Amino acid sequence: MIGFDGFKRVTGTKLHVAVDGTGLPASTVMSPADIHDSTKFADVMESISDFADDSMMEQMVSVYADRGYGSKPIRSYARSRNVIPCIPFGKNSRTAGDDAGKDSYDRTGFVVERFFAWLKNGFHRTGIRCERNAGNYLGLVSIASFLTYCRVLR
Repeated sequence: MIGFDGFKRVTGTKLHVAVDGTGLPASTVMSPADIHDSTKFADVMESISDFADDSMMEQMVSVYADRGYGSKPIRSYARSRNVIPCIPFGKNSRTAGDDAGKDSYDRTGFVVERFFAWLKNGFHRTGIRCERNAGNYLGLVSIASFLTYCRVLR
């Protein structure tokens, strides 16, 4: 699962992660590097529902994402799942009347970045990507996520 990134001429993979309010991972999906982030939004949301029970899914009230996820299909998908999309509109968006999602994202967007900081700085093999096999790397990320849970919940 290695894609070609047309801009930098680099092959690789991307991690798409959904985290809860405390920064602990709820879902991790890997894709080739040449696929846009917004195409994996539904996969990440579906993998949350695969591992969470119904009461946890009912507690999910809103979803926060950056501008790359601000398209109409993503917003309608979130609304169809009874989740409020707090996603800022893109700079060139025609529907950017009131950017209600921008303020709430600016206050909470650091949570995902903090998880990636924990992942890259706390676990050496995930930071520099020692494993070239995508399955092995996703396994290391899963182990790192489990250890992050252990550190935070102790």
